[in-house]
Amino acid sequence: MAQRPSLKNVTATLGITGFLAVGLVACGGGGSAPATTNTPEAATPAASSASASASATPSTAASTAAAAAVPVNSTLTAPGTKLKAGEPAVTHTNTGKDKADPKYTEAVFTSTLTGVVAGTTEDFAKFKDAAKFAGQTPYFVSVSHRMDSLSRVSLGISEPRVTAQLKDGPDAQSLIVFGAFDQCASTRFATTGTGDSLSLVVGSTMVSCQVFLAPAGDEVTTVEYTDTKYIYANYSDNPYLKNPISWTK
Repeated sequence: MAQRPSLKNVTATLGITGFLAVGLVACGGGGSAPATTNTPEAATPAASSASASASATPSTAASTAAAAAVPVNSTLTAPGTKLKAGEPAVTHTNTGKDKADPKYTEAVFTSTLTGVVAGTTEDFAKFKDAAKFAGQTPYFVSVSHRMDSLSRVSLGISEPRVTAQLKDGPDAQSLIVFGAFDQCASTRFATTGTGDSLSLVVGSTMVSCQVFLAPAGDEVTTVEYTDTKYIYANYSDNPYLKNPISWTK
């Protein structure tokens, strides 16, 4: 399939935990404004925040060792690498542009596509505005991430994100939801420490589940990583924009 730069499907941080359907992400630069739903908040959250995962934190001694800052020296998976579901890629994210800044943080992950599951139109039945999704099939795309290294003790780093593509090549539209689908559960990295020492745990894993839409007669066939969560000094420096890592089912 043709490769191309993509900024779509970037999910805004919403400052709440648990899943509530809030709208469709606009397609591409200059696309239409996101649609919104008015579904009541689900009673049981499907994803927990990083801070909430502290309740499942390993023993203090083990966690302290795991959370210690680790040099970031892994070899990243090359742009353009084509993988099958279940095959890992080495990815990364960061905060800040200046590595001399004491708050600059970088993390390296082993990321693996673990599932692309088609739902049905009945999955939208709980939405008050379900009619707007007529003719759309939800796809639940799950990616696991293991944090391999963290440049400093920090909670302020997020996992890589992916986009999904339809069988003829265009990006599938992303649906921002919180807790609406039992088939799409996410987990968070473990945390350890307290106060200024509170940190994500190196070696811990998480699962990120995103929802994408396919029109009737189409399907999600490919998942791509374009490294847009990594902050480059110049946007054009990102080698993955035109040559993403891709997974096929």
